[in-house]
Amino acid sequence: VSKVASPYSDSMATAAIARIGRSLKTACFDPSNAAAREDMLLGSTLAGIAFSNASVALVHGMSRPMGAHFHIPHGLSNAMLLPSVTQYSLSAALERYADVGRMLELVEKGAPDQEAAEALLSWIEANNKELEVPTIREYGAEEAKWNSMMLRMAEECIASGSHANNPRVPETPEEITDLYRKMWI
Repeated sequence: VSKVASPYSDSMATAAIARIGRSLKTACFDPSNAAAREDMLLGSTLAGIAFSNASVALVHGMSRPMGAHFHIPHGLSNAMLLPSVTQYSLSAALERYADVGRMLELVEKGAPDQEAAEALLSWIEANNKELEVPTIREYGAEEAKWNSMMLRMAEECIASGSHANNPRVPETPEEITDLYRKMWI
């Protein structure tokens, strides 16, 4: 959903979504399934090509400081952030999020954009729960340190420039801080 996406990056992202969408849970729950692992390998490569050509956005911008200050692996922090950042961004790119919901066959092809986008958000939340993606608290971060670092992490996110590629661009560090605050569950 990057604001600098192109037909090329979208084609790579679409191919990645198809592979990852159908194989993520199988690869996690049945690591001996070679076909699912191949889909994840190729899907992650295609996703990398996509975001190398469209840049990353708010999820990645917020994720980097979490890794730096709380030693959370980048993929895990991305997964932790994805539901709240998707919710935050939904209205600014409803059609694009809806397209992903339709690609994943979460709704009928003719479903309204709002329904398809909300189905995607529900799917992300359900996957995080099923795959046991922890909250910040469950990961073991100290609440006092988390609260004291939120503004700094928001400023570091803005300094990275990634937030500016998001469909809904946070206007202030405080908007990003609010997203970090919502993660403490």
